[in-house]
Amino acid sequence: MKQIPYIYKNCPIPGGGYVTGFLTNQKQKDLLYIRTDIGGSYRFDADKQCWKSLSDHVTQKEREETYPIALATADKHPERLYIISGLARQDTGKVSVSRDFGETFETGGFPARVHGNYPGRGSGYRLIVDRREEEHLLFASQMDGLWESFDEGKTWRKNTAMPEDYLTLVGQVEDTDIFFVGTAGVTTKESEKRCGHSMYVSYDGGLHFEKLWQPDYSGPEDLYLAGLVAQRYAVDGRYIYVTFSCRCEPGYMPDLGYSCDAGKVTDGHVVRYPILRGESVTLGQGEEIAPGAPAFLHLGFGGIDVCPRVPGLVICSTIRKSKGESIYRSLDYGTTWTEILHDLDVGKVVLRTAYMKPEYNSNHSMVHWISDFKINPFDANEGWFNTGSGVFRTNNLLADRVEFTDWCDGLEETVHLNVYAPPKGRVKLIDILGDLGGFAFTDLDKPCENSFADGDGNRYVTCINADFSDEDPNLVVVTPRGNWTGMTLGGLILSKDQCGTFTRLPMPFGISEKLDMLLHKIETPNVNSGWVSMSPDGQNIVWNVAMGIRLFADTTIVSHDQGEHFSLVAVYDSEGNRKEEIGFKVFSDRMDSTVFYGFGEHSDFYVSTDCGDTFHQVKLEGMDEDILFTLIDCPNRTEVRFETGKTGVAYFAAGEKGLWKLIYSKEANRATVRRLSPKGNVFSHLGLGLLSKDSDYYKDNKALYVSGEIRGEYGFFRSFDDGESFERINNEKQMFGDINSIDGDCRVFGRFFIGTGSRGVLYGQEAE
Repeated sequence: MKQIPYIYKNCPIPGGGYVTGFLTNQKQKDLLYIRTDIGGSYRFDADKQCWKSLSDHVTQKEREETYPIALATADKHPERLYIISGLARQDTGKVSVSRDFGETFETGGFPARVHGNYPGRGSGYRLIVDRREEEHLLFASQMDGLWESFDEGKTWRKNTAMPEDYLTLVGQVEDTDIFFVGTAGVTTKESEKRCGHSMYVSYDGGLHFEKLWQPDYSGPEDLYLAGLVAQRYAVDGRYIYVTFSCRCEPGYMPDLGYSCDAGKVTDGHVVRYPILRGESVTLGQGEEIAPGAPAFLHLGFGGIDVCPRVPGLVICSTIRKSKGESIYRSLDYGTTWTEILHDLDVGKVVLRTAYMKPEYNSNHSMVHWISDFKINPFDANEGWFNTGSGVFRTNNLLADRVEFTDWCDGLEETVHLNVYAPPKGRVKLIDILGDLGGFAFTDLDKPCENSFADGDGNRYVTCINADFSDEDPNLVVVTPRGNWTGMTLGGLILSKDQCGTFTRLPMPFGISEKLDMLLHKIETPNVNSGWVSMSPDGQNIVWNVAMGIRLFADTTIVSHDQGEHFSLVAVYDSEGNRKEEIGFKVFSDRMDSTVFYGFGEHSDFYVSTDCGDTFHQVKLEGMDEDILFTLIDCPNRTEVRFETGKTGVAYFAAGEKGLWKLIYSKEANRATVRRLSPKGNVFSHLGLGLLSKDSDYYKDNKALYVSGEIRGEYGFFRSFDDGESFERINNEKQMFGDINSIDGDCRVFGRFFIGTGSRGVLYGQEAE
């Protein structure tokens, strides 16, 4: 297969996701790594002052490395990097070992459950290299106990001396055989209401463990597994410092909710344990040193760090503080503290990224989930902290007024659900994504100012899809969720200036009790609103109101006045029977405003020729696969594209079930499909672009851009002959992890867009 050299770049957002931890090296200057919950690992390029992804080689077929839970380096061999990662709901993980600072990796299996986006993702360190013997690694797993390797991660064995399986951290006291472990206390729980002990220490290299003192729990008792859980630690020559919190309902997976994932936390503590040096090294009685001790009852503590350049310097951070996060500084080993950051009140936050600005977030700070803080071991004025939206840094950590700035250049960790390249107008890409809603890029190389927001600048979050008019691309309709503060509400939003401004359409209550229930739920924060399609003249809008991630016929409604009024759609099978509780997802024809198409759960196909009021089943002649079309959000794995310039012509990628072309004749009311590549090939996503540099997007056939596997070779491909032949347009370092959507550029030949679930949104074009 011919391979065409391509260059890939991000349409910058930047940041956008939860960075779960930092990693520095005490011996190597300018070595800084981060791990993310769903976006892989990065190394900071000190020369370019930006982040470099270490996970671009990861394919959609093998995505484990995009979910790292732990990173580690070795002091004597700082070029070595160890990463443990894994997928949800799998019994094993992956170990990745690099000997060139993450440029290349050797990988192997890990014999326990691992996932970078499970609860507990914000705690650590979970993986350490033994300072006495660097072939010896220890890993504190989320659900399967303490593990050790004595051959640099090639093989592993479980440490049976550790009584707890649900762990948060593992550490070592300098070059000694003293190891300490933090736990969530689930295996050793005292009752259904109280978790077990959290801190343990071993004085013999892990052969035996004993309980290490920790504060008494003083939070609410009416919780599932109440009690303190160790979150993070730091070690200097005199003390071990550990932060503690208690999980607090509500939360998902409550038995694992031992970091900010629990939704709320309570009863925060900071403890220092003295390192006693006599005939042997031991740990002394721990002491509560939290700012405002004895305890914070309405927040937790997360990040903590020290610096060898300034003895006595300690930094700690709150986590899930209800009125804005705080960062504290101590210059006397935690005896006294100064608050150097609190929300928008104390310290200074200078924002370089537009969507993070308070004016776009209901005048609130975007700083949240500070579960880690790192001081540059070689420069005590440089500090970094993580958030749920990226990372922040300071270069004056020791100043009276500390200034923090978001620094996410090169870090792209957003989940993109659908991408669209309009054929006209100032917008080159409409990008639909999780958490941040959507962006309309007019310059592919510059971040958007704010994009999908109400008239006051308050952003909508997690949109599912958009549709626009090919006649007048200024008309755009979108399905957003309302934001977490309730300042925006979910439903439908309509733009008449190509995403410059949006108006929320009135909620169509009163059509049915079932719809009213769903619509009221959609108006609560962060609930899927559904799927929308719009006719080319912009007047007819069909809305599949969502039930979670599924769409059904009896919750599909239509408007003929740009969303001012809606009525229930009627769907009929081939026998003329009205169908209601069946899966049903609607797309618009790109040229004929009277025609909409409905797809079902089992390759079912329906057509409306009366502007969306009624749909009638039409047999798909030539279809020999059972394809599910009716999912949305990340589970949507069937991508459908109707062709501009023609009525009734569509392409769809259905994974292992193939790549297809559909032709519908309105006059004959007949639909035929044709498989565009032999069975055995996998086509995950597709988009349509220019056929040649001189082609007319409205008149000529389209180029196909696809992701998938052709004749056993995974990658991105393009075809200029309707799938008769393909050219590969990426290499082994241009994979970008999880792929959710692809579209071709209809104005620039050779360019296409990729919406990933782990690496932001990218565009690729031929190398010159």
